[in-house]
Amino acid sequence: MSNWQDLQNNPRLKSIYETRIKVIRLIREFFWLENFVETDTPVAVRFPGQEPYLNPVPVDIHNPNSEAARFYLQTSPEFAMKKLLAVGFDKIFQLAKCWRDYESFGGTHNTEFTMLEWYRSPGTLVEIMDDTEKLIKFVDAKLALSKIYNLQSNYDRISVKELWQKYVDVDFNELLEINKMRDFVKSCGYQVSEEDAYEDLFYKVFLNKIESHLGKERPVFVYDYPAQMCSLSNLSQKDQRYAERFELYINGLELANAFGELTNPVKQLYNLEQDQAKRQELGREIFGVDKDFIESLSNIPSAGGIALGVDRLVMILTEAKDINEVIFGSVADQLVN
Repeated sequence: MSNWQDLQNNPRLKSIYETRIKVIRLIREFFWLENFVETDTPVAVRFPGQEPYLNPVPVDIHNPNSEAARFYLQTSPEFAMKKLLAVGFDKIFQLAKCWRDYESFGGTHNTEFTMLEWYRSPGTLVEIMDDTEKLIKFVDAKLALSKIYNLQSNYDRISVKELWQKYVDVDFNELLEINKMRDFVKSCGYQVSEEDAYEDLFYKVFLNKIESHLGKERPVFVYDYPAQMCSLSNLSQKDQRYAERFELYINGLELANAFGELTNPVKQLYNLEQDQAKRQELGREIFGVDKDFIESLSNIPSAGGIALGVDRLVMILTEAKDINEVIFGSVADQLVN
């Protein structure tokens, strides 16, 4: 939806936008009923997330003397929300506008998007998984729209290891070392290089052979990702080669990414520094580490948290085929038009 005329002239787009407004209201209603506190944190930050493959949008802010300071539009409110956990806010949520530069336009990506994040402290990954299923069922039931994706059914829960066995016919435990993963990916016919990180290699197979199958009959939680792909999460207590992380898929679309949150400040600083090194290898901008965030972690006993794409949830609920159909005045539409 690029402008108001689109809504005026296209009843379908207007209906989608009306549903979007209802979804946002129902999300708030759900969390209020669950006794969560809604938070409000800065959009412009000095220290954005360090994820190697994300590009924050830079913003220069000037003081009265015209001296500029470099800020970035948040890619996620995660760091700020965890600081609130450290203060003692134990159940929090936020509907946040987030930005990621150099995103592909259309499909399932947009430079500006709406992220729902929530945290429990103390909290576990299983509790966050249960929250997620309850939330989507709550919103879906209140809207009473299409039942095409079986959102009221019991959601499947399956490990990464089980998925690779099912769709790629390989024991994933044999692919946890980068050299073995590289050899396997190459044997599958994909182009690889010595510069490819483990995560790059993983997704060459996952995106092409597995992802499209996920959540077709009913929503599915995919859990136990390799530890080297999870710099902000705890390691699994059952097998430390894996991490406390899950993603939610519906109809082949990833909607949410959750962690059993890493609250050890020493380990977290190390992981962020490793992410910095990877960014440098990729030739991307290097950001300073938010030391205030690192210091806050020692005040958090344990936590589970999640980021869920609101725009993608609206896509599922309205059966929209493109993210620009569910965002009014999207960046992509403004650039094209």
